[in-house]
Amino acid sequence: METENHPTINALTEPENLSDSLFSGDEEQTGTEGLKNEINPNSSFSSQTEARLHAKAKRRLRKNSSRDSGRGDSVSDNGEGSRIIPTSPKSKLMDRKSRSGKGRGLPKKGGAGGKGVWGTLGQVYDMEEVDIKDPNYDEDQDNCVYETTVLPLDEKAFEKTVTPIVQEYFEHGDTNEVAEMLKDLNIGEMKCGLPMLAVSLALEGKPSHREMTSKLLSDLCGTVLSTQDVKTSFDKLLQELPELVLDTPTAPKFVGQFIARAVGDGILSRNYIDSYKGTVDCIHARAALDRATLLLSMTKNVKKCIENVWEIGRA
Repeated sequence: METENHPTINALTEPENLSDSLFSGDEEQTGTEGLKNEINPNSSFSSQTEARLHAKAKRRLRKNSSRDSGRGDSVSDNGEGSRIIPTSPKSKLMDRKSRSGKGRGLPKKGGAGGKGVWGTLGQVYDMEEVDIKDPNYDEDQDNCVYETTVLPLDEKAFEKTVTPIVQEYFEHGDTNEVAEMLKDLNIGEMKCGLPMLAVSLALEGKPSHREMTSKLLSDLCGTVLSTQDVKTSFDKLLQELPELVLDTPTAPKFVGQFIARAVGDGILSRNYIDSYKGTVDCIHARAALDRATLLLSMTKNVKKCIENVWEIGRA
């Protein structure tokens, strides 16, 4: 009996019969998955979390697609953002149209709502009425008259401004134009310096320039200059003769001729020369006064001699 049971036990323990065990087929696969789950129990939970975050990101990008359309952002199939060049020729980032999704997409406030904008094209503003109840209101403002004020010229500004006017006069010879230009300037107390400046420029010029200077002084006297301004100017010329001689050795002779011509034109009194008798110490000033006295003491054709003092008619 014992010998008959040995083959049966051997049959159950042979390797060929192991394929018919409990872990064969599908049951064997489920067994391997169970082993994996036992090794990493959080794998299924992490995959669900990634899917949920992926879906949430897609919903957020889809919701903001209309707002961010100007930047050309889009979402690919795998959920990653990609950059697409916008087809519009103008970038919407610098556009002043509303991006809130409301309205007709027109510019804000008709294009007149930005900083430093004065209003729409063609807008006309009404006259602003003064509020009497304004704490800054002043009654004197209603009767206030505004005028343009030209500051008086100082000595340096006078010489810098008037010198080009006299030099241009030597070119065109129009005394009226010089008078109009001088009226636009606030010469002030520098009026007496005008004859002195004109004579100083004429000393270095041609005889025609000296004749034009005498004519200019005669025409300006009574409109721009006064006889007192002319007298004061010639007084300064006599005082400045020592310095003028350094540049123009014939300055005393020419200044004497200017004095004689001014007396002949009536812009200097005949007592002007007599007032200097016995009071002049400068030899150059004395020579100028003697020259003027000589020209005025001629008994024959005095007027003609004074008019031709610059020898213009002897060409």
